[in-house]
Parts: sequence; C-alpha cells; structure tokens
Amino acid sequence: MERVQDPVTKWCVLIEETIGRGESQRWGVSEIRKFDTRDEALAAAEQVTRDYQPQHPTFAKGRDVYQVGADSWIVWVPGATREYHFRISVGKQV
Repeated sequence: MERVQDPVTKWCVLIEETIGRGESQRWGVSEIRKFDTRDEALAAAEQVTRDYQPQHPTFAKGRDVYQVGADSWIVWVPGATREYHFRISVGKQV
C-alpha cells in the first residue's frame, strides 16, 4: 500500500547555533526552514551544512562537517580567536 503525504505535516530544517553578543550570547534556534516532504528537508539540510554562514565566528577559517545521525549534522567552524559549531537537524512539526 502506498503512503500518501499528510498535507498538514511540515518537515523542517532547524539550525541551532550561538546567537547574540557579549553577555547576551546563548545557544538557540536561529532559523527554521519548512518543507513539504522529508526528502526535500534532508536535501536542504545537507546543503545548509556546506553553505550556511553562522553568526559566529565573524571570520571563519573553514569548516568540518560531521553527520551524527540519519537526519542531523554538527558543523565545526574555527575562527580567528575562537572555535564555534552549529547543528542542523531535520524534524517533523507536530
């Protein structure tokens, strides 16, 4: 039996990173992108691991991408004075 896509379900790419400056710096969700299917969300998430410009560091010196699950990645970004990371996850809005 073929499964039909639930028209209400939205698949999302969530980006978590260090946001803010100075004393107000914190870890949080900085962006949520919505898609109609899981496959679209997974393809977008993989693209985000390569192209997304995080808030920190200001001057990135490269990036290492680690897939830590079927639908999640951690991207390590060294900067001029500190190293940061951001996390990309695919999830279903419920």
